[in-house]
Amino acid sequence: MIPTVEEICIKEIITINIEQTLEHTVTLMAKSNIRNILVISDTDDNIYHMFTTKDLIELKLQNISMQTKLSQLKLRVIRQIDAKVSVIEILNQTTVDNDYMIVMSNNKLVGILSQTDIINNIDPKILMKKQTIGNIMLQYSAITIYEDETTIDATKLMSEKHIDSIVVIDQDNKPKGIFTTKDFLNLIDLDCDLSKSVKNFMSAPLQTISYDTTIFDALEFIRKEQFKRLIVVDTNNKIIGLVTQSELLRLVNNKWMEIIKEKGNELSKINEELIAKTAQLELKASTDSLTKLYNRNKFDSMVSYEIHQVKRYNNRSLSILLLDIDDFKYINDNYGHDVGDEILQEIARIITIPLRESDIAARWGGEEFILMLPETSTEHAVLVAEKIRATIQNHDFVQKLKITCSLGLSGFHTTDKYIDLFKRADEALYKAKHSGKNRVEIGRL
Repeated sequence: MIPTVEEICIKEIITINIEQTLEHTVTLMAKSNIRNILVISDTDDNIYHMFTTKDLIELKLQNISMQTKLSQLKLRVIRQIDAKVSVIEILNQTTVDNDYMIVMSNNKLVGILSQTDIINNIDPKILMKKQTIGNIMLQYSAITIYEDETTIDATKLMSEKHIDSIVVIDQDNKPKGIFTTKDFLNLIDLDCDLSKSVKNFMSAPLQTISYDTTIFDALEFIRKEQFKRLIVVDTNNKIIGLVTQSELLRLVNNKWMEIIKEKGNELSKINEELIAKTAQLELKASTDSLTKLYNRNKFDSMVSYEIHQVKRYNNRSLSILLLDIDDFKYINDNYGHDVGDEILQEIARIITIPLRESDIAARWGGEEFILMLPETSTEHAVLVAEKIRATIQNHDFVQKLKITCSLGLSGFHTTDKYIDLFKRADEALYKAKHSGKNRVEIGRL
């Protein structure tokens, strides 16, 4: 019998009133040992918000006062689902954007459902027993930081990468511990010195699993240890990557789809919805919601593949372009973020105009974009970059605004790793920005 969400949801809920301060919220979360807290309102019983440790990081980096009330912040509204919905149906509806959902019955709060609850209520016997974690780790690399770097640097890196954890490594690139948003919450509550090295505050020792562990055993490991993520290492205990419960949930979703197929016509409608939802999940996981270009993770995986092809055939060229909109903060500050968003969408359209089918454009983050040009020499990449730069300079944006951009480009060399290729493009972009802007610079060896 497939359970309903009411049967598996968490019914003991810790809440806080929306008129409470950040300071009070952090203290309650730290005391209760939780990463997220449900925010309720005395004036609106139909809307619930969630305050998370990720929110706390962003607010701390912005130097927001701890006396600020939650009602003054833009907190995420939590999606509500009916208590009688089955686990299969909620699998079909779950995305990485709603890892927590409110379970309601007759307009009354019953509990909270997380992706962890879903995973823990799926029989692992239906999952793959032969496929190993190592087979999927190419697309789930871990973000790391050396143990002697400062805690504030670790926090900034998590914020920039939009992640909730960072693996702390030693000089031999071996994992020593992990620093998470939960650790950050406790530091803020205790008013610790964030200039100290991250090794002072990381969680250690770090439990890891081997790359040859099956997905079946990995799920059993998560059940037993109640972890939110898995650190995967090779035979030399060097880190390969990090895979979260959300990524494993996608695998579970796909496996459920296969099972439903076998049931035939009786569940054909649900099967069709699952197939469509899986495609939507894959698309959402790989694209930027605002510009509809590829996101950073998808671009990284595509560049890594292309570099492998270049090295394999040894006679192919490859270039990347890094583009940054000049003085974009001025636009946001003086015309508002809505205008800024329209400009980002228009820039995304413009940079794809000169591209071939094999070329890839992605939003790198903020006002930065990145392009991969396979089979393109540095000389030809300059022509593409100049065409994009000139088109943006001459284009009339919303409210007749005139915008310029700076570009840095880099060509691939046979001894390069991806980080080398990107670093030269980034240095070239830095040079362009500090040499007058609205120009193209080439990264040099």
